[in-house]
Amino acid sequence: MGAAAALVALAAAAKDYHDRSREPIGAGLARPLGAPPHKLPLLGKYFTGREPQHDQISKRLRPPSNRHGLLRRKQPVPLPHICVMYGTSGAGKSQLAVSHARRQLERHTLTWWLNASRPDTLRTELLELAGHINIPDQANKNVVLTKLWNWLRANPGWLLVFDDARPDDPVVREQLESLRGAGGEVLITTRGPGGWEDFSALPFELRGFSPDEGLEFLQKRTSSADGKDAPELTALGEQLGWLPLALEQAAAHIVKTGVTVQEYLRGLPRKANDEDTFRLAIAEITQTSPAAVDLLRLFAFLASQDIRRVQLVEHGAVVPAPLREVMDDPPAFNREVRLLEAHSLLTRTDEGRIGHFSYGMHPRVQELIREQLDIRGRLAWSQAAARLVEAWFPAEPDQFESRAECERLMPHAEAAIAKLVWLDGKDGALGASQDPEALARLLHRVGVYQETRCEWGRALPLFTQEADLCRIGLGSPLRHATAKLAVARQHYLLASLGDGEAECQEALRLCQAHDGDTDFQLLQAKCQRQLGGIMRERNRFREARKAVRAAVAIYQRQGPEWDTLDRAVAEQEIGMIYRNAGRLPRAEQCYRRALDLVPNRGSQEPSQFVVFRAMIERDLGIVAQDRGDLDTARVKLTHALSVFREYRGNEDFETAQVAKFLADVTRRLGERAHAAARGTRHPLRIRRLRRTERLHLTQAETLLMPVLELHRKRRATEAHKYAACLNKLGSLRLSQGHVDEARRTLEEAVAIYADKYGVRHHYRAKSLTRLGPVLLAAKERTEAELVLREAEGIFKEALGPHHPVLMAVYEHLADCAHDRGGHDEATALRAEAARIRGSLWLM
Repeated sequence: MGAAAALVALAAAAKDYHDRSREPIGAGLARPLGAPPHKLPLLGKYFTGREPQHDQISKRLRPPSNRHGLLRRKQPVPLPHICVMYGTSGAGKSQLAVSHARRQLERHTLTWWLNASRPDTLRTELLELAGHINIPDQANKNVVLTKLWNWLRANPGWLLVFDDARPDDPVVREQLESLRGAGGEVLITTRGPGGWEDFSALPFELRGFSPDEGLEFLQKRTSSADGKDAPELTALGEQLGWLPLALEQAAAHIVKTGVTVQEYLRGLPRKANDEDTFRLAIAEITQTSPAAVDLLRLFAFLASQDIRRVQLVEHGAVVPAPLREVMDDPPAFNREVRLLEAHSLLTRTDEGRIGHFSYGMHPRVQELIREQLDIRGRLAWSQAAARLVEAWFPAEPDQFESRAECERLMPHAEAAIAKLVWLDGKDGALGASQDPEALARLLHRVGVYQETRCEWGRALPLFTQEADLCRIGLGSPLRHATAKLAVARQHYLLASLGDGEAECQEALRLCQAHDGDTDFQLLQAKCQRQLGGIMRERNRFREARKAVRAAVAIYQRQGPEWDTLDRAVAEQEIGMIYRNAGRLPRAEQCYRRALDLVPNRGSQEPSQFVVFRAMIERDLGIVAQDRGDLDTARVKLTHALSVFREYRGNEDFETAQVAKFLADVTRRLGERAHAAARGTRHPLRIRRLRRTERLHLTQAETLLMPVLELHRKRRATEAHKYAACLNKLGSLRLSQGHVDEARRTLEEAVAIYADKYGVRHHYRAKSLTRLGPVLLAAKERTEAELVLREAEGIFKEALGPHHPVLMAVYEHLADCAHDRGGHDEATALRAEAARIRGSLWLM
């Protein structure tokens, strides 16, 4: 009876799988409101067969259901089903993926194709998807991507295709990790089987056509349906290993030139491959149209897709002759494109408007083109591509209206920069370059765009490369100094303070060599302000003030017509130095002076003035928080947050920082209500205070969790900012009574700071200060005292014996002393905390 039941269950499971392959993935799920039409490449006109491989994909994306009988399993959180298909370049992976996705359109609520060949290309494609489902753009790309993954979790039933992905690409891995917990399907095409163990247990290999499929393809492609050429076509397929790309190029050549299959075979070596078919095609085209070969050479150093004709024609002047003359002649250009299409070396896509086309090349064809070039050819055409992308890229990439075009061009910029040949090995000069500074300009613009989008780790190598080019003479001294300052700024934002200081000092030396030039003087002021920020982070407060005051002096020398906002920001930065040094009255004085420097223009006030005033309100709120004036802090931070949300967006980086501080203040208000409830015996008052406590803690969590998620996505490059969020989360969890979670969270923060800054840094001491009361709540008083004494020592060493951060240390140590019966010691510690608190109002 048991065996019969098992057979019935297995039969039911088999039937269920058969049914599932034909029903929509989200049977009963409505298509999400606003979901865009599919974004899939065209399927090749002669696509053939691959039925067994279609079944392989289906089995991996739609494993047997666990709804029936003995196979039933509990899976409370749906996971995306992932299929990894690997094979050599030219095996037809992308076309099979297109075919599968098109066959299954009715099964999915959303189908989207993602070119994953390069990190920036993949992110561009994901941001495009986010735009199509009406996710608002943000300065920080990770904010947009987080919203995208949340949307996918809320709207299951989709299919995403990651084409030409690499398992070692951190962006690919990050995006796949973000899909955990989402209900959909992911189809990945890649070149090798290894590295996907975390996402798919059973990658499968796609090889060449079977002989029957290959012969069918060749007969279709050469219009030889009568079967007369079957033996010759079979011989051709066998000689090319039935590799689809090689077969396509061979058949295209046969059809275009009119040679027989036997004549074509005589031109191939015995063991031929796609390189041999490509060589024959290029030899044929070179005889009739050298300009067409030049067009391929140019395209080989760009991204493989979305090369737009309108931009090619508009900026053809930067392309070497004779291709330039062909691009200036539309009929001649069209002939070259049609020739390359006929040889299957180029694809053309209509953008939906008459005469508006974009072009693409198979990545393998791009590789073969580059491999054919000698060093001077690679030098000339890689630099031509860089000049072309520089001409395309917006001149003001930090402007909001430029953002969409910059993002669209990022794959081309990334490809042109990555494939660039800098120097001729013979003479060490960029002799083939018409405009040597074009690359430096391109690097700078792309770097500025990445910095604007808070991608500091991506901006850093771009600015570094720009500075290197300027150093060897491919850029003016002003550009060199500007690039060095940009490098210093990225190091500062990434908390690499030693490197940042060295680069900033180098930028200052470059500026000081041209001290009489106004442009250099203004750049020098920026360098001094950046140096001040770095010194502030390194606790060298006197040097920090000196640097920023030097910037103020430069602004004062420019006269009253100079932009007052720069001067105001410099005053704000001096205030931040005083605040970090614990001199709160001086900080407050600087913040108010900064406000006075911003002219009030009433209803005509520019948005940057409004945002700057909100920044000062934020800073004054933080000063109030440091003094323990939580009510004032809450009012000021709440107002600042409302302005930032209106002008910068709800999840902008700066908006998130304000929300983080406000969350901490709100949590402390909850703790204050808790303490007040413990200090009274009046039942109604206790009930009211407990309700107030719960409300504040809930509000604090609502404010903090989106900020934590934002920094969690960026912890690989900005671990220090993530650790700051963990500090606040750990204290919040303690207030909520989750002691174990609080401990794990704060110990993670301690470890991050130790790794990033070293064990004696005051940031680590801040985490230890928060960890102390958690250990005390866990009944580990001795460990708590050790941790707090360590924090005390670090603070005194780094910040001096009177810094406000010591107040919390002494108050927590007093609790430890009281817990073990040391009442006199506790009284003395609280008196020390009170002494420091009283000094916070003194100049």
